[in-house]
Amino acid sequence: MPTRDQAVQRRRRPESRKGRPTLTRERIARAALRVLGASGPAELTMRNVAADLQVSPRALYNYVADRDDLLREVLGVCQADRPRPRLDPARWRESLAGYCRELRAWYRAYPGMLALARAEDLTHLAAPDLLRADDALVGFFLDIGLSPQDAYRAWSITVLQVAGFAEVWDSWHDHPPAGADPARLTGAPMGDDIPHLRRLADAGAPEPPDVLFESVITMLTAGIAALLP
Repeated sequence: MPTRDQAVQRRRRPESRKGRPTLTRERIARAALRVLGASGPAELTMRNVAADLQVSPRALYNYVADRDDLLREVLGVCQADRPRPRLDPARWRESLAGYCRELRAWYRAYPGMLALARAEDLTHLAAPDLLRADDALVGFFLDIGLSPQDAYRAWSITVLQVAGFAEVWDSWHDHPPAGADPARLTGAPMGDDIPHLRRLADAGAPEPPDVLFESVITMLTAGIAALLP
């Protein structure tokens, strides 16, 4: 007896109907990502996803069984686009820097995904193959000579640095709150009671995110180099 998911996958539907693309699991997932990026995890509901697609909520259930099934498909779409590490131990600094840039671009392509992962523990929806990129990164750190403990630290800190930068700094610049000016160090006026931040602003120290991220990579690789025997 085929399951509901198998029956859904076997259906063959035309690519469009009356000039409008027909629904697929991937299209529904990408609509969910649009809702997530625009409004955050709290607004990621079946009703709002249906509104984005201009269909009734009932129509979604022909393709996804429930909200967990939708989130599973969202994870699958995101992970399919995740960059695969192309890391060369002989040129570890350059290849790690390149992977960090690709990983940052991936996080920026899916705004709100990290917030969703925090708001709702998605580990129960993740498939084992979602860890392959992380496994490759750990293997790379082992290959350049780090101990297992230091390889764990290097992997964890790399992900934290890149994901944190995308979540905090890039998110602020890519999707600034209404009335905020991302070009400024802070949206608040700088008085005499915050002299050090004022000094940075007066000296033109704040840098565009792309420039600042290169400093993140420099500091990250310097820290990893310090762990090498």
